[in-house]
Amino acid sequence: MANTSHAHVVSGGTLLDRNVELLLSEPWGAVKAGVHYNKETLGSLCDQFARLEPQARRGALLGSIFSRQSQQKTLRAEIRSLVDLAVHDKDQWVSLIARALGGLKERFDLGQLQKDVPAVAGALASIRNKIQAEGTPDSFRPLEVNARPTFVFVRDFRV
Repeated sequence: MANTSHAHVVSGGTLLDRNVELLLSEPWGAVKAGVHYNKETLGSLCDQFARLEPQARRGALLGSIFSRQSQQKTLRAEIRSLVDLAVHDKDQWVSLIARALGGLKERFDLGQLQKDVPAVAGALASIRNKIQAEGTPDSFRPLEVNARPTFVFVRDFRV
């Protein structure tokens, strides 16, 4: 049997490595973990979802966003199971992330999040009003817009 000093045995004998839980709890851990999702990992996450710390549960959901498109297609049912578990989570952010995933539309549903959390709608309205009143600061524009061309346009040379 595998070394269980760093893993938790879950129902069905599947192992969820503690390193996975720690990684999902890190600020950008979901980006690193999502590309490694497979049926076994998602099954373990589903089996142990309620036991995970809230930050790891959030990371588990966000990892599905950062998985490769081919993974999202082949793991659709497993990702849906994870999202379904999280919709009614006791942690408000876990629940909101799951609802924002909106049944696996593969896009974050900001409109739904605004409906679910009025504070988000208020914050976005405030940001939009500030941008409309003051314009977009140069620091928020793509670098290509702020850069001045360093090359010279040459007219058409014909021989």
